[in-house]
Amino acid sequence: MSETENESQEIVNNDLNSNDSKTLVIGSGVRMEGKIDGAMNSDIAGTFNGKIKSDSINVSQTGVFNGDITGSDINISGKVEGTIDSDEQLNINQSADIKGTIEYTSLKVSYGARVQGRIQHKGVVHSFNNVEEHVYNNNLEEDVPNESNEDNI
Repeated sequence: MSETENESQEIVNNDLNSNDSKTLVIGSGVRMEGKIDGAMNSDIAGTFNGKIKSDSINVSQTGVFNGDITGSDINISGKVEGTIDSDEQLNINQSADIKGTIEYTSLKVSYGARVQGRIQHKGVVHSFNNVEEHVYNNNLEEDVPNESNEDNI
């Protein structure tokens, strides 16, 4: 190899080995199967079958995902069939088509998104019945005439 070829090979090797950002990209038209764990950012524009655990996950409009998604911040614009488990923010965009189970902490669903399956909030959920009962009981107390006021009329 010439000196120029050696330098070019070193640059390519350094670029491949210097992915300190822990970023995963599955491009449009690419098909992949398996298990991904430890990625910081994952962008899926192609097809993935399997499990992925990443801090930030984006399934773009052309993305197709079959399996289990686990992450903190998840954005879905494509097709997902399986389980979505979001620890922080889950955004389901207008073009999304989801079938399966969703567990979330914070959820945003855009008008037009298609979601079919089970949706469950993580953590404490406060009942609205207690609030309604409290308001109803307060209104009853206001409507009941005070006996001491009746004598003063």
